[in-house]
Amino acid sequence: MCSDEFGPLARAESQVLGIGALPLIALPHPLAGNDAALVAEKASALADEVIAALTGSTAALTSRYAERFVTLTERRLAGGAVCIDSVCVVDPALTPGV
Repeated sequence: MCSDEFGPLARAESQVLGIGALPLIALPHPLAGNDAALVAEKASALADEVIAALTGSTAALTSRYAERFVTLTERRLAGGAVCIDSVCVVDPALTPGV
């Protein structure tokens, strides 16, 4: 699990470590400063997905998670855009001269 803000970093790390299909379950960023009720709400919303990731077959998990954050990771590594799966926008911080 990681916050959605850190999904691309988690995917890049999993690819480097040779576990590119690692199930990455993203919870809404941020967690810091959330009161206990909001944290419980976020956790409750993800409970079924966590259980499925812990009990699912390798094939099912690979099918579901292998591509999560890949577009964003590849675009960030190439520079010039910030993406969430198939939606990308130019990030001036990553694109010198823009």
